[in-house]
Amino acid sequence: MNRIALPLGLAALLVSSSASAVKVPTGSDDINLNVNVLLQARYEGTFEGSVEKSLDSNFFLRRARLQASGTAYKVFSFLIQFDNSQLGKRNTSAFTTMNGTTNPAFVQDLVIGWTPIEDITIEGGLLLTPTSRILGYSASGGQVQIEAPIDLIFQPVDRGFRQNGVEVRGFALGRRIHFRGGVWEGFHSTAPAGAVPAINPGGKPMIGGHARFNFIGEETGYAFNAMYMDGKPRASVGGSIQYQPRSACAAAAAGNTCSIASGTGATATVNDYTFFGGDGFVDLPLPGDMEFSADAGIFRWNYGDNAGASGLNTTGFARTGTGFAGSLNFRVGQIAAYASAYKFGSDSGFPHTSDRRKFAGGLAYFFKGHADKVTLEVNSITPGAPGNPAAIAPVASNSGFQGAASTAAIWLQGQAAF
Repeated sequence: MNRIALPLGLAALLVSSSASAVKVPTGSDDINLNVNVLLQARYEGTFEGSVEKSLDSNFFLRRARLQASGTAYKVFSFLIQFDNSQLGKRNTSAFTTMNGTTNPAFVQDLVIGWTPIEDITIEGGLLLTPTSRILGYSASGGQVQIEAPIDLIFQPVDRGFRQNGVEVRGFALGRRIHFRGGVWEGFHSTAPAGAVPAINPGGKPMIGGHARFNFIGEETGYAFNAMYMDGKPRASVGGSIQYQPRSACAAAAAGNTCSIASGTGATATVNDYTFFGGDGFVDLPLPGDMEFSADAGIFRWNYGDNAGASGLNTTGFARTGTGFAGSLNFRVGQIAAYASAYKFGSDSGFPHTSDRRKFAGGLAYFFKGHADKVTLEVNSITPGAPGNPAAIAPVASNSGFQGAASTAAIWLQGQAAF
């Protein structure tokens, strides 16, 4: 049974251990199949957000997920998860996503794993990319705050911070070290066209990895928790890395979205893309059904300095910069209070259209662990234009925080998972 312990950690993608999966009879003791459901309904009220500068209200489904997962013959694991994210949330034109196909249902995760030896699993499919422990919290099973600091993820291309790839995930040194490393699709090799230079001309995949040292306890999940609520202490530090040559472009293969190392137009050379990050985490149960947890991290996104574009009155690249994030969480019984913050700033002298900052605090009430809960949050996001309903996606500002407006809002989210 030990050999299937790690593949079963795939369930952390959706629900915590307090949720009850629906077990589907398979007629075989060698094959296990589970079905899980996650529903998150959210209200976002933005102060002075309406045309008349009153409270602007937005009701939508943050996540609506259906997952099937299981194991086969004690060494194989599988998971597929469908999601409809932001269903009903208004866009910048004030229309909801239910008016069209802006946010249709899609495959969020697809993972196939093989565990040839204990504590080592090889996985392939649509996988989470390695960023940071606190940037990749389980969306349902682990967060105390309503939303992890996902606004600090500046990968060149992905969908929901996933890409197709293959990785090795496991433990070493008596589970003191947790690691995952592999290759992901990243940008395809793209030939130059018109004024657009070649992107990843060598066709090399993105490589990445994450490693943690567990001072206390261990974490076996595919995604991690901010608070475990199981009476076990945990403490760890870790780091992550990503790299793909000549692929420093912002999600679209267009000339003005790439950081240029040298040259111009179709003959230009695109910079390499790199990411480095480090973080620390502690979760301590306390007497009297209390618990304290904290995390903090620093993240460096490097798209180069865009030196080749200086002749176009452009200095630097907005996504080249450093981010910080952290949270404090304290639980007494079924109620937890939290405070969190994040900040990203591009390098000095670079465009600041990606700069952002958020402060938040709130309360969570756990009906059944992390599976069924209600969370209330008050936050402030900068830059944020009043009247913009996309509160989680800060509005770009050419001057960064210099005179940038902030958006204050109150969020209320209810979650049910089984």
